[in-house]
Amino acid sequence: MRQAFFILAISAMLVACNNSDTTKSANDTQAAEQRIDTAKRARHILIEELKELQQTVASNDKEKIADIFPFPISDTAFSIYIDDAAYFEKLKTNNNKTTKTMFLQYFKEISESILVDQVNNLFLHINVDSLLYKDTLEYSAYIKTEPCYYSYSIEVATDNIILRMDMSSNKIYKSKKLSEEEIPENSSEICEHAFWWVFNFDGKKLHLTNISGAD
Repeated sequence: MRQAFFILAISAMLVACNNSDTTKSANDTQAAEQRIDTAKRARHILIEELKELQQTVASNDKEKIADIFPFPISDTAFSIYIDDAAYFEKLKTNNNKTTKTMFLQYFKEISESILVDQVNNLFLHINVDSLLYKDTLEYSAYIKTEPCYYSYSIEVATDNIILRMDMSSNKIYKSKKLSEEEIPENSSEICEHAFWWVFNFDGKKLHLTNISGAD
């Protein structure tokens, strides 16, 4: 009798353990599916935000483009260089920060400095819908008859979204003339530049945090 009871007890324990394992497995699967669904929803929102950014940049409307920036913007976080004495005087007066009023007043010069036109080209060459399946998208606008060319990329790195516009030298280009500085048109001094816009994505909105570059 005792042996029969022991066998029944062991069987009950095994059934309970199996049920527990099955329940845990089902819960783990459900949690994993929920995480995937949440990530997909966030990525869809990110793509829509980038499309809205694309429309804003393409508009060339200084008021709309100004809305991208968190004014006043620091010159340490945003690489704006304008060869204008009046602008630098205003910059010093505002503790090395560009106000919205300054941005609008010097929009043409600032947009050239931070490569707004190249950000527009990036979006023309890269289909942001592909970010649904990839974290990095790239395009090279190489033309063999040009001394320099741009490469564009969008990278999703955790919560940071990086838009890169890198200029490179066409090594096989045969210079037909020298620049004003008497160097070849495809010299690295002219063609080699890296530039990027960095955004933070909070799951709902894009926030511009940094614009910088390097030679």
